Amino acid sequence: MTTRVLDPRDLIRSILFWALLIPLALIAFIGAEITHHDWVDSVNAIVYAFGAILALTLARQAGHQAQDELERDLADPFGRPFWLLVAVICLVFVFSELFGGFIEHYEQQVSPFWIGDLLCWLAAVTFTLTVARLRPRHPGSAARFITPIVPLLGLGLGLQSIDLGLDVGEPHLRHHFGLSLETYDNITDLLEFAFLQLYLLAFIGLAAEITARHALQSQIVTAETAAEPAVTLRAAQLAFTTATLTSRKFSRRRLQRAMEGLIIADGMVGMAAGIRLTRRLGPSIMRRTGKSPLRQFAEQMAFMWKFGLAPKTYYQFELFDPALGAVAGQYLQRSETKASAYKIMHKATGHRLSEKLEFHNRCLELGLPAAPVVFAATDGLPDAAFADLAELPPVDLFIKPRKGSGGRGAVKWQYAEGIFVHKDGQHLTPAALRQSVIDQSAETNMLVQKTLTNHAALADINCGTLATIRIVTCRNESGAYEVTNAAFRMPRVSGSAVDNFHAGGIASAVDITSGRLGAATDLGLSPHSGWFATHPITGAAIEGRILPRWAEARALVERAHPSFSDFAVIGWDVAILEDGPCIIEANGAPDLDIIQRTARAPLGNARLGRLMAWHVKRDLRGALLG
Repeated sequence: MTTRVLDPRDLIRSILFWALLIPLALIAFIGAEITHHDWVDSVNAIVYAFGAILALTLARQAGHQAQDELERDLADPFGRPFWLLVAVICLVFVFSELFGGFIEHYEQQVSPFWIGDLLCWLAAVTFTLTVARLRPRHPGSAARFITPIVPLLGLGLGLQSIDLGLDVGEPHLRHHFGLSLETYDNITDLLEFAFLQLYLLAFIGLAAEITARHALQSQIVTAETAAEPAVTLRAAQLAFTTATLTSRKFSRRRLQRAMEGLIIADGMVGMAAGIRLTRRLGPSIMRRTGKSPLRQFAEQMAFMWKFGLAPKTYYQFELFDPALGAVAGQYLQRSETKASAYKIMHKATGHRLSEKLEFHNRCLELGLPAAPVVFAATDGLPDAAFADLAELPPVDLFIKPRKGSGGRGAVKWQYAEGIFVHKDGQHLTPAALRQSVIDQSAETNMLVQKTLTNHAALADINCGTLATIRIVTCRNESGAYEVTNAAFRMPRVSGSAVDNFHAGGIASAVDITSGRLGAATDLGLSPHSGWFATHPITGAAIEGRILPRWAEARALVERAHPSFSDFAVIGWDVAILEDGPCIIEANGAPDLDIIQRTARAPLGNARLGRLMAWHVKRDLRGALLG
């Protein structure tokens, strides 16, 4: 297919344009009352013009000759002549709105004068009935209609009928309510705008329905034939989103996540986020680079429009740096990985990573060193394996939800002289803390682990908290598993429960060959963000340091990944202890921000991106169409 078809990005941008017309119409109405110029007609002309553009796009697509049986199945049921006629009618209405005085001159010679409005109403009735009859429908549950098209058209037709009634009864009604001719015309024009907006929203939804399946085929071909891995993954994300819009085989949760990625990148949310971030971070970046906040915002919008990059990536990955901005299209976002690529590559065999107790038990079965679990509770009761445990063991403990990420809900309790102490000063006996965990599990299933201590060589940069390495492994072309990237995470303040990057910690890139650390940094979204060759609290060297027992840690995750083959990519959290590496957790949909931020380089065309693109090209068609 070579014809350009509408896709979910066009849907988001169309709805954004539709929403912006509403305040514009209200401003036009107020302006018309003040200036006595019919501004609302000009806004209505914009609505008609947009409808004409949509109709011409559909006509061009309908004119495409089907090359095979699949394309014939996807054929537009309305046909090219229908859409050309709709486009012509819309353009006629554009002319009538812009040159209303010229047309009214001739209307006054016609009896009744509202005959033109009646013809418009009849055209709307014909269009609504045609859509209701010919709207594409697919058997069974294969299709998901995202817009209540016929109800919107029906509601618009109802408002247009009221508007027609106001035109027919104008002399009597205007006299009855004591309205001037200009005010009465402005009110009817505003009512016309209201029903036009309903028609336009239904039209956008109809265009999305008609073109979605064409777009899906086109996007799959783009992903499969793209030379650059980053382009493949971006096209796959778009194809996955289109598939969630058109097929009920995907859950509403996946639809929501897929759409959120596009809305943040292509919609009003992205613009609002850009404004907010620029206000907060723009001045500090201007001091570093000399770029004004306005120029920063303009660059964010350019990257958002061209590559679908959310505005936060501009600061997170330092795209204000010309060298990094030049490769902006190679950065991977959550919407391309967590919301699409990981889903496409996933092969369900029942090995879950998200349930921490199940993962721990699986590691024990496989003989993999994992953080020891001393207690667990589910739904307000202790798990069967710990039912006879009357109180928690007298050691420092780490308590966290059995599901979740980013260190959310995790707390440390230190044991001293028969009492557990929390950093906020709370004291509990071992039995009381056990009961507290059971009570919490009524809302969220909980897990209790022994607090582990890092290798002595890391004591000067972990601030008394367990520091971990995020190691990313990926299944390669031959079916083996390899480490592609790693980052070492450290807490930034003493007494922190976790070292997580997204919880305020810092991290540095790890050279996967030698285990050497680069400079450390935070998430990059603070006016005080920067890079640290030494730890900001202890002053100990970070950059250039060699991680102890790195080769063992790397070998451990490469040995572990084949036993969790559901996932092509896994992010492992590994702690280096005195006696060797230990697996803390594993994530089957790892966030790659920490890797790209700390390495100061995108992953899209790097080894991980190439492997992900290879898997996506192989699995995309089956995952979305099979």
